Amino acid sequence: MITDTDRRVRDDARGAPTLRAIADLTERIGDLFASPSYQPPVLPSVAVELLDVARYPDIDLKRIARLIARDPMLAGQVMRRVQSPFYAGRVPIRDLNQAIFRLGLNNIRDIVLEAALNMRVFTTPHYVQAMERVRRHSVATAHIGRLLAPVTNQDPHQLFLLGLLHDIGIAAALITIDEMFENRERPAVNHIWPAIETIHESAGTLIARIWDLPSELANVIGGHHHYQTAGGNNPMVATLHIAEAIAGRLDRGITPHGRPSYYASTVDVTPPDVVAAARQRLNLSQSALMDVVRTAQEHLDAVG
Repeated sequence: MITDTDRRVRDDARGAPTLRAIADLTERIGDLFASPSYQPPVLPSVAVELLDVARYPDIDLKRIARLIARDPMLAGQVMRRVQSPFYAGRVPIRDLNQAIFRLGLNNIRDIVLEAALNMRVFTTPHYVQAMERVRRHSVATAHIGRLLAPVTNQDPHQLFLLGLLHDIGIAAALITIDEMFENRERPAVNHIWPAIETIHESAGTLIARIWDLPSELANVIGGHHHYQTAGGNNPMVATLHIAEAIAGRLDRGITPHGRPSYYASTVDVTPPDVVAAARQRLNLSQSALMDVVRTAQEHLDAVG
């Protein structure tokens, strides 16, 4: 059945979507997220368990290897990543036990979560290019956040997790819209994007809570674009803004270049005054910032 919203989205296909069509689609997405029957993207059980065991520093690392090995596809992705020159070093890593003992629990957790999201969450059949931009931006922001940790005196793994998950609401919204228009022509990305921008922070908070992530992380995800109004004293939010600005500079933003003005995304573009305020909060010098930019460029080339 074709609804009025479907008709408006279709009829607007030659130009920018109308405010009414955007509002209607936003409301429909919000209703789906609020529904008791909503099924969020599912993390592999290995990733969920690793989020829990990472709270216990004395955990048996061999148990971690057994957890990962239970999911052969995920284990294969992890091994491909740890065998890359970036992680392997002079002596190649040959198995999961060796990888965990060399890299440590937190690094392995980060690698597993990145691989799990790439395989199971940052994917949808009909919005492949948009989802790939979200994935690439999220991974870049995570790695840049980890590089910023030492110069901002923060936990590198918390910043990695925040960077990786800060736009999870966009991924969830893309998946939801894809399913919403099953067996029908999907609206173009530029027509759904304003609705996604509107709802993605609240959607991200919902996903974080369903996944039982730490409450602080869920709260930051839910307000990560509002540093000056909601998170001005939160160094994690400040660091995320810096990381996103660097990601954009290195062409790891969500928005592709050369798109019409109505498509230009604001969700990954941090205004200069916010970047300046974030730098001031972190006491981040220009020279330290440029060092991170240079390191990030080399690092992201290796990450892919």
